[in-house]
Amino acid sequence: MRLKAALLLAAMPVVANPAFAQDVVQTPRAGSTSENAPVDDTAATGIDDIIVTAQRRSESIQRVPVSLTALSAETLTSRNLNDLTQISRAAPTLQVGIDNTFSVRGVGTLAFAGTIDSSVATAIDEVNLGRPILNTPLLNDLARVEVLNGPQGLLFGKNASAGLINIVTAQPVIGALSSTTDLEFASRDTPGADRNAPGIIARETLNIPVSATSALRLNMLYSYQEPGTTYVGTPRAGTRHDINARSFSFKGKYLWEPTDALSFYLIGDYNENHGIAGLGDNTYRQVATNSLNNTPLANNAIVAGAENLKFGGDADQYRDLETGGAQAKATYGFAGGWELSNIFAWRYYKQDQNIDTDYLSSNGLNRNETHAKYNQYSNELRLSLPSDGPLSGQAGLYYFQSNLGLRRNQAGNSYTPDSVVRGAPFCVGAVVGTTPGCTISNVAQIGSDINYVLKTKSYAAFGQLTYAITDGLTAFAGGRVTRDEIDIDTVQNQLNYFSRLAGPRGTFGASYENTDFSWKAGAQYQVTPVIMAYGFYGRGYKGPGFNDTFPTATSDVIVRGETSNTGEIGVKTSFFDRRLTVNVSGFYTKFDNFQVQSFNPTTVAFLVQNAAKVTSKGVEVTVGLRPFPGFSINESASFLSSRFDDFTGAQCYPTQTTRGCSATVQTFDASGLRLPAAPAFTSSFQAMYELPTDGPVAPFIEGNWYHRSSINYVVNQAPGATVGAVDIFGGSVGAKVGTALRLALFCKNCTNKITPNSIGVDSGDANARNARGQATPMLSYTQQFGLDSVRTIGLSAQFRF
Repeated sequence: MRLKAALLLAAMPVVANPAFAQDVVQTPRAGSTSENAPVDDTAATGIDDIIVTAQRRSESIQRVPVSLTALSAETLTSRNLNDLTQISRAAPTLQVGIDNTFSVRGVGTLAFAGTIDSSVATAIDEVNLGRPILNTPLLNDLARVEVLNGPQGLLFGKNASAGLINIVTAQPVIGALSSTTDLEFASRDTPGADRNAPGIIARETLNIPVSATSALRLNMLYSYQEPGTTYVGTPRAGTRHDINARSFSFKGKYLWEPTDALSFYLIGDYNENHGIAGLGDNTYRQVATNSLNNTPLANNAIVAGAENLKFGGDADQYRDLETGGAQAKATYGFAGGWELSNIFAWRYYKQDQNIDTDYLSSNGLNRNETHAKYNQYSNELRLSLPSDGPLSGQAGLYYFQSNLGLRRNQAGNSYTPDSVVRGAPFCVGAVVGTTPGCTISNVAQIGSDINYVLKTKSYAAFGQLTYAITDGLTAFAGGRVTRDEIDIDTVQNQLNYFSRLAGPRGTFGASYENTDFSWKAGAQYQVTPVIMAYGFYGRGYKGPGFNDTFPTATSDVIVRGETSNTGEIGVKTSFFDRRLTVNVSGFYTKFDNFQVQSFNPTTVAFLVQNAAKVTSKGVEVTVGLRPFPGFSINESASFLSSRFDDFTGAQCYPTQTTRGCSATVQTFDASGLRLPAAPAFTSSFQAMYELPTDGPVAPFIEGNWYHRSSINYVVNQAPGATVGAVDIFGGSVGAKVGTALRLALFCKNCTNKITPNSIGVDSGDANARNARGQATPMLSYTQQFGLDSVRTIGLSAQFRF
């Protein structure tokens, strides 16, 4: 593997940061350190620098002492990257998980419960999103997307132990009237099916001057996407089958700068998403010979396999998601460069969905229903010191509060015929007293239900200071005190099931409080005007949560906070008037109290617990080459080792006989195993050439290549959950007509490399029992596909005035 990675890297002309350094750079107000206010750092060549806000102030990416990937608006447009799940193709340290979760440097959330925070956080326009589902809307009108590697929390709202995706949208431009229309028409391959899978995305942005000191910016988006997977089920009468994905978004931004020192920035948005495409595209990858799934698969004419993109279903298949919110920021710049700002934000979502979880046209587990309402409120008060003196930095106070109310119901009949389950002993749908032997009428043969209300409060005081010791040597240090208070009340299993999937009946509750101190200290040295070296060490933190069910009435369901200790060193260089940039970083991180799903032998159930320790270490390389005007090559690569140091409660996969697993031993120590979705080597390459012409028409051609070494998607490394090395190619060809028009023909995943977003062991077969009630576990696999799991060919057009 190391030899292959080395040969692949050597074959590349350069290894570069995947961000075109062609962003428009504007000079901010005097003393401004606003996240959205870029600074002028243009070299004599006229090549614009890449401006980022990884430290909550605008500065050159070459001067920021942290490892990150920055994707400009032009990069996103040139590669037709439309949502966060597609960002990983351009950011090698980022991998996509289930249900909009992510991992950075191999570490992500390995417990899929709405009652714990994400290991990788998301922030949009300086507001931290408390739950991953809030980042569902398609990307629109962006300035850039930054993927920050390593623990975050000192400066970006709520803590995150593994990384942060920082999304910065374009601000209103005062004094300018403009319109930008983006249209994308595409067609996806549908392997194994004779049908067309079209897609369309329409975006509109209006920038409207309101007065000499204010402007309004309006964003609208509509999207319709049919997936590469194909539904071949037989729906029951009265069921809803909403397969194709549809979304609508509206966002308004108002900027008012009444004086040079004072500004107000207001943002409000509303988003709707419908359909299960991109989320419920689950198919059977491999099925055991004696599995109960085989007959329903044959009835749907589905053949399980790695390239099986067909799924069935006879029950409801729908997803309705509404998200939105509002925020207000006030900023005042004092004489001497001091700046005081306050940002208040409210975000919410409402979710209603059901997935036919057996993915077949028989009732195995037809109901996996979720109804949720979520609200979060946050406020951040920040004081920034002048940036032109020997001492600079920022300090502030942060408050976060959220409320999540959720109802979930899982139910099915394990493929048992209706005539059987309606009689004793199941009595599903029977009338008590009329069916012989029926003393109770069950909702289903198997199932569970739970209602809970989760309340979270978080208070923090933070600060980070930078001191210039000499002209070239700078030291920095920061700390954050966080107080978390969480509370949960649940009512579970109030409905009747012949066999409950988990937990007792009843009403339960728990609460927990914790105070944590996280910190960071380091230095950077400007060796020469074009070479900067840095190093730091710090402690990260991820807040506590709960297991989302009570396995027993007296269970301890508290999931304590997760911590990480990270050391990082790096060097950032630029040569030949910034035509060549080379950045290299190395890191070593140890996680304690790692939050993961594991087996608890006391409760004889699988729970979210602090059950593991993890070490993640590696090297990240980025290099950019612009040898002559119009031509750029951008590439980045990640070499990673992310493994469990200790994990004694890892679940054995069915039929496993290694590491002490057997028919009677259900857990093993996963120490030494690689974390799920943590490839040893990942790279992303892009080359673009804009042909020089004398007229207004400028043709261009672009190509990109994503490589990822083999990965396994589950903790226990079940052999069928492995996906070998993948190479994904894309490209586009088109032309720009001045600044008014851009047309391009594009393809994504041009060679149609069919790749799932995740693979899991089928829980039904894993927990199978025979007629005598004895456990007969079988090893079968399901897989989830995304919209980019197949080839997409399309046309994009952008119109500006």
